[in-house]
Amino acid sequence: MADTKREIERKYEATDDTRLPDLTRAAGVDRTVHHGLTELDAVYYDTADLRLAADALTLRRRTGGADEGWHAKFPVAVGVRDEIHEPLSDALPPSLAALLRSRVRRAEIAPVVRLLSSRDVHHLLAADGTLLAEVSVDKVLAERLAGEGSGTTVTWTEIEVELADDGDPAILDAIEKRLRKAGIRSAESSSKLARALAETNPNRDDTGTPKPTPYTAGDHVLAYVRKQIRAIVDLDPAVRRDLPDSVHKMRVATRRLRSTFKTHRRILDREVTDPLGAELKWLAAELGLDRDQEVLDERLGSRIEALPATLTLGPVRGRLRAWSAARRTGSRRRIIDVLDGKRYLDLLDALDALSADPPLRPAAGRSPGKALPRAVLKDYERLATRVGHALGQPPGPERD
Repeated sequence: MADTKREIERKYEATDDTRLPDLTRAAGVDRTVHHGLTELDAVYYDTADLRLAADALTLRRRTGGADEGWHAKFPVAVGVRDEIHEPLSDALPPSLAALLRSRVRRAEIAPVVRLLSSRDVHHLLAADGTLLAEVSVDKVLAERLAGEGSGTTVTWTEIEVELADDGDPAILDAIEKRLRKAGIRSAESSSKLARALAETNPNRDDTGTPKPTPYTAGDHVLAYVRKQIRAIVDLDPAVRRDLPDSVHKMRVATRRLRSTFKTHRRILDREVTDPLGAELKWLAAELGLDRDQEVLDERLGSRIEALPATLTLGPVRGRLRAWSAARRTGSRRRIIDVLDGKRYLDLLDALDALSADPPLRPAAGRSPGKALPRAVLKDYERLATRVGHALGQPPGPERD
């Protein structure tokens, strides 16, 4: 059974000569406990074109330490990731493979980097003995196992500060203040893997490539289309994990994408987008089974709460919960089958193909100030006409 935890941490540059300052002077820290050295051996996996790394995801198999096993990490915010852990095994656990499927698709996952870390661990405790944070000084040896720079090794030392479970993030600010006073600065890389990939790539560009500024009408439409495609891919693992509102958000992305295709038919060739719109409609309908149950649960629950107590005697709420759980189990199983199915993966591939080689029409090259408002106003007029017709009906089912 996979374990999930919210990882909140900060990384800092260090050298072999760096020494930790007295962290008991950080606000809230009463004492530190040295836990000694731990040797960690982690192999990171990805596709040949590094699809996981491109989305700041990491997949590793690590031995050594208290949590050895398989780990998949999903970014939540800067310095915040959800880490999903499965016990140590030779093969990638199916549960983690499923969470990565929207990125990996049919590509093979193979080792890309090996990290050997010698970790010197310190626990920071409050006066009552509560663990506040773990501070480690890591001496890292990274070896590139595949791709450009294969066989290249690099070494570095870094300091990692990880907030304890249910800890107050303010303690990280207090620790950082002490580190900065000691001349220790934040690391440039967000993760060890990102640093290893960058420093073992002989053709890396440290300057970075800025995103192009949307200029034409087609640029603006494509930027929005790609944003919604990215949302669908990013939300796939959240839907599989049954995270709150994930199904609703994924359906919203499919609807926004379909609406964009319809509104901007003068920008994107409908011979390409119409079939995609039909497949997006299918996906939204499949996701709707679970979402409809959520809405129904909320509505029935609120209606029951409004009833007099004399009308809800007995196990009414218990029966409702059991009925809902049974229905949601079936709908959840169906959603997972859909996300694992060929039709869904084909849709993702088709969306990627559209993004990479968009079927632009001549109007795509026009000024956005002229082409885009015209399309939006046309849709608005159509909607306003329908709403006006509805409001003009006498009260009753037709008006509803």
